[in-house]
Amino acid sequence: MILSRLRPLLLVSLLAAALIASPVPAQESPPSARELSSQLAAGIQDGASTVRLKIEFRAAATAPKSVLQLAVKSLRTATATKLTYQVLWPKERKGEGFTLNRSDDHPVTGAVFTPPDSLRPLPPPPAGWQEPVFGSDLSYEDLLDNFFAWEHQSIAGTETIDRLPCLILESKPGKNQRSSYSAVRSWIDPKKLVPMRIEKLLASGQVARRIVTTRVAKDDTGRPVASSFSVSRPGHDSLTELEGSSSRHEVTLSEADFTPETLRSPTAKTR
Repeated sequence: MILSRLRPLLLVSLLAAALIASPVPAQESPPSARELSSQLAAGIQDGASTVRLKIEFRAAATAPKSVLQLAVKSLRTATATKLTYQVLWPKERKGEGFTLNRSDDHPVTGAVFTPPDSLRPLPPPPAGWQEPVFGSDLSYEDLLDNFFAWEHQSIAGTETIDRLPCLILESKPGKNQRSSYSAVRSWIDPKKLVPMRIEKLLASGQVARRIVTTRVAKDDTGRPVASSFSVSRPGHDSLTELEGSSSRHEVTLSEADFTPETLRSPTAKTR
């Protein structure tokens, strides 16, 4: 959910949203959990941006691969997150998409569009928000989450990931922060501030989703981001791989870009 610094993702949130991070000067001593989470949260709250996103999904190791090319629009601030995802390719799925909106002043809303004219609202959380995004291992909630901004943050240890010494940041929601996850653990490269692995835990302690960074690159602003990553669900044979490209931050987006009506446009694309 997870999702690095794909612009705007990832993570994406994760995923977009959740995998976005800003670099900071080298420090003589490790940052505190609050310092680390604040820097990561601020990196996700980067304003307006667009990105092209490729999703490859296999329901099982021997199953055929499903590939989608998407246009993503994002507007992320400290008080609101607005997202529009729409399929550009393949031709038979062109136009499929959804919008997600969350702010401090309004309840979470979302809508899913299937051409030629099927538009259905997502039910209020938690129902519907764990639905798979385009059939992948990501959920709508994963794209909206900014768990680095949750109330409770702690350093849970250190571990080396692909020869990179990482700090393990554990994030837990506060009483007024609703989530399907009881905690999220992130393995952070403290030099580039890029999450190299993210694990989202249920109340039982079971890992619901694991997000692994497979490539780090620089975005259009020159900052290190997780440009490619994989998403898996332990206990399932499926695997989702995502790759971002053509990120842009010198863009102007309006409220109209994040309404269900914008999905009906046959020419919807990144600007």
